Order: sequence, then C-alpha cells, then structure tokens
Amino acid sequence: MKYEKINLWNGYKKSEKILISNILDKYKIFLKTGISQSTNFLNPYEVTLVTRVLDYENISYQVVSVHDFCEKSVLIFGKDIHPITIYKSFFKGKITHSDILGTLFSIGYEPEIIGDIFVEEGYFYLTNLTRLNKFLEENFYQIKHELISLTKVDEIVLVRERFSKFSLIISSRRIDHIVSLLSKCSRQEGSKLIEHGDVLLNYQEVVNGTIQLVEGDIFSIRKVGKFKLSKFLRNTKKQKEIVEIWKYQ
Repeated sequence: MKYEKINLWNGYKKSEKILISNILDKYKIFLKTGISQSTNFLNPYEVTLVTRVLDYENISYQVVSVHDFCEKSVLIFGKDIHPITIYKSFFKGKITHSDILGTLFSIGYEPEIIGDIFVEEGYFYLTNLTRLNKFLEENFYQIKHELISLTKVDEIVLVRERFSKFSLIISSRRIDHIVSLLSKCSRQEGSKLIEHGDVLLNYQEVVNGTIQLVEGDIFSIRKVGKFKLSKFLRNTKKQKEIVEIWKYQ
C-alpha cells in the first residue's frame, strides 16, 4: 500500500495531511503487531476527513463514541478495545465547562486528547482516553479552589437541556453578518473576528466571511459562544429571513 499515491491528498491542508498520516501509521502498527490501536479524540470534521481516506483504501476501522450528544469520537483498528472512559465527579461550588477545560490545559492536556465535558447541577461528566486514565486520576483533583474526586461510570445520563433556542432575523446568510448579530457588533467588527481566527465553522477556522450558512452548520465565536443554525423558519414582509439558532449551554 503506497499512501503517497492516494489521489485524495489533493487539496488537504498540511495539518490535515499530518493527522491522516499519523492515523495511517497507527494502522501500520496494527498490521505489524496485531495489537489494537486507537487515535486521539476526533471531531466530526476530522472523522469525515480520515474515514474518507480509509474507505478509499478499503481499511477496516471502528468509530467509537459513548453518547449521542458527544462530539468527540475515537477511531480504532482491531477489536476488544475500550478507548474511552467516562468519569463522573460531584462538586459543591460553581464550576463551569470553561473551568474544567482550563484545569485540563493546566495539567498538560492538549485539545486533541480532551474529550467531551457535560456539566449538570452539582456534578459533571468527562470522557477521557483510557490510556491516559492513570495520569488523569493522579493530576486532576482540584478545580479552582475545590477538591474533586473522579469515579468511573458506565454511561452518561443528562438531565438539563444542552441548548437554548431563539429566533434571529437576518438579512443575509453570510457568516460575517450572522457573527456580527450574535456578537452585537458591526459587520466590520464581525469581519475582524473572522480575520483574527476567532470564528470556527464546523470545527474549522473560517477564512472567508462570505461563506453562506446552511441548516445544520455548527459555529463558534470566541468569548461569545457556540451555536447551531437549526433551520430557516420563514421570510418577513421586508424579505428578511427568520432562522432558529441553538446556543450550546
């Protein structure tokens, strides 16, 4: 198998080629040793990117996730492997998703090894790469000023709503326009947010503010929030559009 001759490389970014090459290396290790191999966490865009090449090469794999609301998955080669562990932890004070994420960064976690985080009332769930369980249990014991303890659980049971829903009147489907509305700033300031890399669309940095959003697009604006364009509802009398937006909580 000569990976360098795959026609699908055309048009990929350097970072995407590195990601795919690293995962193909894991597959080669699996072929050589017979020992199951697993990737780091992959977002939906990365899963699509990688599996496109694997399917092209007729390589067998599994995509593993632990809950329908989880955005992160792990890809594995082989069988009888449980690459993701679910932890649950209770807390007494006020702890947010950002607090947990910041603590993970402070102990040395990088984005590609951080799983999904779900904060409920008084407790949270955290998915972790199983191979890093020992490190997490030894180093992740305090968030802000509160000591916590981690307990392994078999499933994630979510109670509170994960989204708040609202309607938004738009005069254009361009992402720079919608970013400016949600950020409560001018179109020019919204464009600057995009230029500075503060806006992601479907887990990729936006490089062109003229991109037209479609139903199902997921986008995030730094310091503003993460959103999903759920659906287009109707037109107004002034020929503007009313769309339903979901904001992640």
